[in-house]
Amino acid sequence: MSKGKELHDLTVGVMGTGNIGRTFVQLLSGFGCRILAYDLHENEDVKKYATYVDKDTLLKESDAISLHLPLFKSTYHLINKETIQKMKDNVILINCSRGELIDTEDIIEAIESKKIGALGLDVIEGEEGITHIDHRSDILSNKNMAYLHQFPNVIMTQHMAFYTNTAVKNMVKSGIKGIIEMANQ
Repeated sequence: MSKGKELHDLTVGVMGTGNIGRTFVQLLSGFGCRILAYDLHENEDVKKYATYVDKDTLLKESDAISLHLPLFKSTYHLINKETIQKMKDNVILINCSRGELIDTEDIIEAIESKKIGALGLDVIEGEEGITHIDHRSDILSNKNMAYLHQFPNVIMTQHMAFYTNTAVKNMVKSGIKGIIEMANQ
């Protein structure tokens, strides 16, 4: 078993500083770590806690990287062989954003070679039709998802990051409000 790491000793890179990324940076700031941020649109609130850098600097200097980006053509497979090679050895990578930000084949290779020391995934490429459905008696069609589950340094939560009582209530309220607004037009 490898020893853990203290956050105050780490440099944490946050890719994407919209509402969720900004909140993550604010919460993370209480742990005393160095925080690097990358986003095409810099956020003044984030600058109070983090230093904006270019993507390559964030990849090279971060001990842990957390993804909070939307999925666009420009962010599809943002994490791939090329970007992984720029990262520190034994880097911690977290994705609670969009599965397609990471090239799953490349991330598997990085886990196997121990380039990536730990991986946290709330989302994964090709997860459509798999999460939030009872598959206890099925064989999963996403072989990469099943393969990643075997590694002791990989945590997969399958879209549980959002699943709180408050979040579910808000989703129901928003859905009902939208239906009422449509009916009243």
